Order: sequence, then structure tokens, then C-alpha cells
Amino acid sequence: MVTDAAGFVLYDTALTDNAAGRYVLYREIYAALNEMDGFWSKFSQGVFQSKAAVPVMSRGRVIGAVYLCEYDTVQGPLLLSFQSVVANLSVGAATAVLLISLIVSSVLTRRMAGLLRAIRLAREGEYSHPAPVRGKDELAELAKEFNELTVRIQHTDELRRQFVSDASHELKTPLASMRLLADSILLTEDMPLSEVREFVGDIGDEIDRLSRMTEKLMLLTRLDARVSVELWRVELAPLIMRARNMLEPLARQADVAIQCELDDGCAITANRDDIYQIVFNLMENAIKYNHPHGRVSVYMYRQESNVVIHVDDTGAGIPESDLPRLFERFYRVDKARARLAGGAGLGLSIVRDIVERYDGSITIKSEIDKGSRFTVMFPRADLKHSDYTLMAP
Repeated sequence: MVTDAAGFVLYDTALTDNAAGRYVLYREIYAALNEMDGFWSKFSQGVFQSKAAVPVMSRGRVIGAVYLCEYDTVQGPLLLSFQSVVANLSVGAATAVLLISLIVSSVLTRRMAGLLRAIRLAREGEYSHPAPVRGKDELAELAKEFNELTVRIQHTDELRRQFVSDASHELKTPLASMRLLADSILLTEDMPLSEVREFVGDIGDEIDRLSRMTEKLMLLTRLDARVSVELWRVELAPLIMRARNMLEPLARQADVAIQCELDDGCAITANRDDIYQIVFNLMENAIKYNHPHGRVSVYMYRQESNVVIHVDDTGAGIPESDLPRLFERFYRVDKARARLAGGAGLGLSIVRDIVERYDGSITIKSEIDKGSRFTVMFPRADLKHSDYTLMAP
């Protein structure tokens, strides 16, 4: 349809209801006569109806308009078919997503339920029911970490129970001995004074043994609690000689000679009392479990950035099967001989805990009927720092 500037139809291609020779007031034509392009489209009942109009310009003014109108019955079914396909795909996709979500949710719920069940059992003290580990995602990693944690807690709990049991047993032994000796004195009439004094002396020995054991248990408790201690630059040579002088009477009584070869300038950063405890325990054990006419040798030297201490003895040696458990609390290679020597199996455990506290290491080599060598290694002291405080982690 072509109109003049007044909207009078000059030409129309419509086969029905032809508007040629008449005025028309379509909004698209009105917009075109006002120098605007007009377009309108509608899809209804499977038919596209589109209308468009543009102005006809001459020398800068509107002299008419061209109007197009189309009824498209071919594209409609295609659009409806496309809409149906899209709708079906959307329903199928939504259904698939819903099913996958339900499956994933069910799987995650079962896995979470298994993990929660294991956590509840662990809270009640049942550590023998690990959480199921399936897959390689974050939940599987969480279950794996939880299982490792429960294994460590179970091991720690077993050690605690064993420690309490062993400590109770060891504390009962001197108490039972004292009770037996005291009852003997009370129940025996006209006991000679010499026997009374002997029994009282035995009671005193048991009291001393109980006191030593209690002190060691308290020291282990302090080490386990990681109580902060003051650290100093400690020269080891005077400390070792001090321990040697303190143990000299015990060595003479056991007929054991002590020799020391100590380099100068071997200092570490530590607590003096703790290091003295290490040296004293190792040398005392070397004397107690030595042979008559035996020898205890202490060597100390610098090795790169470390200080190395060897404590050798000429005793009976330690069986290879006992070496892995030697630093366990209350563990004794020869229980009968250890009791005679007054040992409770705590000394080496204390030594190991103190050594590890100061970033050191302790190893042992032993041969049957030839003796043993304990080797302790500490980082050398930094000359720039003299003292500070080691805080609990």
C-alpha cells in the first residue's frame, strides 16, 4: 500500500478489501507520515501477522508512506513445532535434573548418615567402627581424616589405659611390701630389736622407691602437659661431670668404672634440669645394668650443627626384639633384675620425651654380651641467643 502525505491510498495490492482511492488511518502509516518507521507483529492461532510502514521523503519533507502487511501461515506451524520440542526438552531436562538430584541427595544422605553414625559411636567411646570411605570427593577426604583421627585417639586411649594400669600396679607393689613388713612387726610378739630395725629399714627403702616413682610420674605428667620452661645456653661438659660425680658412689658399689671424653664448646639451648635428667638417667642405667668390673664410657663432640653424646656400657646387652619397645613407659627388658635395681621402666621414657621436646633424637645400638650404646643428638645453641622461654604448643 502506497499513500500520499495525507494518508490517501494511491496503490494497494490487497486482493480483498482493496483500499485504493480511500484514506486510511493505520497507526503504522500515521507514524510513517510523522517521519518515523513503524513495525508491529503478532502471532495468534498459528499465524504470523506483521505490519511495517516507512516514510517517503523528498527534499527533506514527507510526501507519502509505504505500508506492508503480511499474513504468514507457513512459519506458524514450524514455530509451534519448535515450541513443542522445546517444551518437551525442558520437561525431560527438568525430570532428569530432578532424578539426578534425588539420586545424588540419597547417596550423600547415606554417606553423611554413615559418617554421623561413626561420629556418634566415637563420642560414646566406640573407636572400632570407622566411617565408610567411598569416592574421592571432599566427603571421602573428611571420612578418611576422621578414621585416622579415631585410630590415633584409640591408640592414645589404649596407652592411657595401659599407663594407668601399669602405674597402679607399680604403686601397689611398694605399698604391699610396706603393709606386709608393718604387719609382721605388729603381729610378731617379742621381735628382736635387730629384726625390727631391719624391717623398718626395708620399709624406708620401699618409701624411697615409691617417692622416686612418684617423682618420675609427675615429671612425665609435666612433659605431657607441655608446661612452659625457661631455656638457657647450657654447656654440657660441666653438666655431664656433675652427673658423673653424683653417680660415682653407685659405680664404686657396683664395681663399674666411669670414663668421660668431652669436647669443649658443646652447648645447646635447653633447660638445665631437663638435660641433667637425661644424662643422669642414661649413666645410671649404664651402671645398674652393667657387669662387675665393667665400664661406662661417655663421649661428647660437635658434629656440624649438632652436639652428639654417646653413653656406652659393657653390660649384657638388649635383645633385638626388645629394642622397639625400650622407650615405652613401664617396659622393662629384665623385670626381675629391674625390680632389684629399683627401676620402674620410666627412666628411658622420660629421656625420650625430654629429648624430643628440644628437637633432639635418641637411638640405641646393642649387642648381646657386649653392651649397649645410647646416642643423643641435639642442635647446637645459637650464639646470638642466650635464653628464652619454651612455651607449650
